[in-house]
Amino acid sequence: MKRKQTATSGMEWNTMLGLTQRLKQDKQYRDYLMITVGCYFGLRIGDLLSLRWSDVIDKDELILTEQKTKKSRKITINPKVSEAINLCLNKLRSDGTFSETGYLFSNRWGGPVTISYVNKRLKVVFKKYNVNVKNPSSHTLRKTFGKRIYESDNKSEKALIYLSEIFSHSSISTTRRYIGITQEHIADMYLAL
Repeated sequence: MKRKQTATSGMEWNTMLGLTQRLKQDKQYRDYLMITVGCYFGLRIGDLLSLRWSDVIDKDELILTEQKTKKSRKITINPKVSEAINLCLNKLRSDGTFSETGYLFSNRWGGPVTISYVNKRLKVVFKKYNVNVKNPSSHTLRKTFGKRIYESDNKSEKALIYLSEIFSHSSISTTRRYIGITQEHIADMYLAL
C-alpha cells in the first residue's frame, strides 16, 4: 500500500526573515545558513545538500546541474545569502574547521547531512521559534521561495511560468499545486474582481 503524501506549506517571507534574524542573534549559524540558502535559492534538498563552500565563496552566481533533471541552472546570489555565507565562513575559519572543498552543510565526518536530518532539524527549529508551518520539511524552504516569487510579482501568471521553469515542472498547474494555490484561492480571486 502506497503511503499518502502530506502537503507541506511554505513560510510567509517576513516570517522567514524574522526567523533567520533570530537564528543569527542566537548564534545558530548552521540553521541560519540552511534556511537562508534554502529559501533564496529554491533548490531541491538533494541539490542544496550537495553544495560545497567552493561553489559559493566570493561568487555572484551559482551554476549547478540539478541531480533530478540533469538541467544546468544558474542562480544569482542575493546579498542576504552572501551575508549568511560570509558570517558562517568566518565562524568556521575562526574554529579552524573550514575546508573550501567541504560541504556547506556537513556532518561531523565531513560528508553532507542527510535529508532526514534536515527534516528533523527544521521541525525542531520551527517549534522552538514558534513558526507555524503545515507539515514542516525540507520542501518548506523551496515552497517559501516559490511563494515569495509568486507574491512579489503580484500573483501573476508570468510568475507561475517562471516558477514552472525554475522548478522544472511539467505544467503551470503543477506549480500552482506545489506552492499551494488551491481551488479555494482561485475562487477568492474571482470574488475579488
